Amino acid sequence: MKRPITRSLIPKLMILLLIGGMAFTTGGCKSKKKLAQEQAAKEYADKVQKAISDLQAILDDDGTMPIAEMERRLNDIKSQNLNDKTVNELIVKVEDKIAKLNTELKKLEEEEQKRLAEEAEKNKYNYINDSFIEVAHAADTETANMKISGALKLYASEDVPVLIIIHQEGEVVDYDKPTTIKDYLNYVKDQKKYDNKIARVKIDDYGQITELELIKK
Repeated sequence: MKRPITRSLIPKLMILLLIGGMAFTTGGCKSKKKLAQEQAAKEYADKVQKAISDLQAILDDDGTMPIAEMERRLNDIKSQNLNDKTVNELIVKVEDKIAKLNTELKKLEEEEQKRLAEEAEKNKYNYINDSFIEVAHAADTETANMKISGALKLYASEDVPVLIIIHQEGEVVDYDKPTTIKDYLNYVKDQKKYDNKIARVKIDDYGQITELELIKK
């Protein structure tokens, strides 16, 4: 036979229900917190793995990846502050590689600038080479003499020295017998050929040549 629920039992039942509800709620909170922690740990592990993969790709690159892209990837990884030992070690290696590549690139750029400057320096004296070529290829003696007269106007005088390098090794230079610009132009006329190129030119304040150095092609 069932006993009727008396008023004295109601408070006890309510307390038990409250305790049970609190236990359920606490258990649910703990479960959610654990899931959140596990999710955060997984996301962190994924970031670490991706960072390691990206850093290793930079280290393994054989020159196809631009330095700017390497720097972009590195800075993105560093901004995440992952504080992982492997990641930190790879970051140091990548920084070292990028620094070396930038040094090599700067050296190449400096060498190219030097080459272009030297080429520009030589090219600006093409008009001197052209004057010799015109004398050498003149159709006849009269035309050659006319070309010589025109060429001599480029020089401070007819006696401007012309030095011809026949051998050069480092700073040691061997010259042919010295001559003057007038004699050299007549030599070119007689030989009907010009097989030298400009090595060095001295020019006075008036833009006229005061010394000419040639070298065999």
